[in-house]
Amino acid sequence: MKRLPLFLLSFIILAFQFSEALPKFATRQGAKCQSCHINPTGKGMRSTFGSTYGREELPMPSYKEATDIEEYSPTLNDFFTIGMDYRTLFFYEPKKNEASFFQMQGDLYFDLRLNKKFRIYFDKGLYSGFEVFGLAKVLPLDGYIKVGKFIPAYGLKIDDHNAFIRGGQYGGGEFQSVFPIGYPNGLQFGERAEDTGVELGFTPNIFTFTVGVFNGTPGGGISGVSGEKTKAFVVRGDVNIQTDIANAIIGGSFYNHPNIAVPGKTQFYGGFGIISLANNLTLTGEVDYVTTFNTILQKEVTGVMSFTELSYIVFQGVDLKVAFENYDPDSKLANGSFSTITVGAELFPLTGVEVRPLYRFNKEKPKEISNDEFQMLFHFYL
Repeated sequence: MKRLPLFLLSFIILAFQFSEALPKFATRQGAKCQSCHINPTGKGMRSTFGSTYGREELPMPSYKEATDIEEYSPTLNDFFTIGMDYRTLFFYEPKKNEASFFQMQGDLYFDLRLNKKFRIYFDKGLYSGFEVFGLAKVLPLDGYIKVGKFIPAYGLKIDDHNAFIRGGQYGGGEFQSVFPIGYPNGLQFGERAEDTGVELGFTPNIFTFTVGVFNGTPGGGISGVSGEKTKAFVVRGDVNIQTDIANAIIGGSFYNHPNIAVPGKTQFYGGFGIISLANNLTLTGEVDYVTTFNTILQKEVTGVMSFTELSYIVFQGVDLKVAFENYDPDSKLANGSFSTITVGAELFPLTGVEVRPLYRFNKEKPKEISNDEFQMLFHFYL
């Protein structure tokens, strides 16, 4: 299977020299994930800063002024706050001439502050997954300890859980008819990939560092209890750089699980970054190496995956984007890889409303199956 093209690898590495590992909205503001979300490592319920940004900086100004509710706040009182994300997807496959709607997400968030240092967070979706943890901000260096069930801090937490750098092709995805059996579809940090464990985080000055220990059973509920002595170990770090013309972060992640129950280890490692110029042109990138035990070949295999996205704010409420992702499941084989080019926009006509039209060009090597797809995502958020 082919390795990353040299020009793409050079492009991503160049981006990393200036870059950051946080979602693009945070980067444009020169902020960290803990500034925008209750969860210090991002994703889920928005903080007061994140909620204010979503209401003031994203919607089209003309419609916003005509429709906004004055003094609106998801904070019900001094100790209880609610939130939500709701996504419905319409997709059309030209080759098959088939179309359908899919309810991707319907999450409710609850944040209960027990005192000035400790809070309980709960995220329940439509399906089987959920996050629940206690968060105590009691460690030095503006640090915290988090205990419960949640997605480990690794790489970029982009909102496309079907991306290879997240959970991969959940339920088969666009490559279900040609994806090789025995290889992982992506990293195990997508939707319904929560794991139970403990995480420590520190944010001294421009740096962020997290380390976690988990059962290594992503998506497991009661069945996710692990009696093995060995546990999954996760570490992630980044540095936030701000200048007059650009905001950037560069970082890296490492995940290791010895897997006594299954021969061979599960190991991920890679680098990520985001750079935002003039608060409107943003380049995002991540590259990861994946080592797992292939149950069909009965041996360990190593693959490589990458994600790159360029987005540009035409004016407030209209964000154009083009993205490329690639996955080579076995870097030692001469051919066999999967890639997607996505072209589209993120439109924010009203406060709390996003419409995202996308067209995905899907490519497979050596066998091409013509599985391109048009998507229209409707996202409502609080």
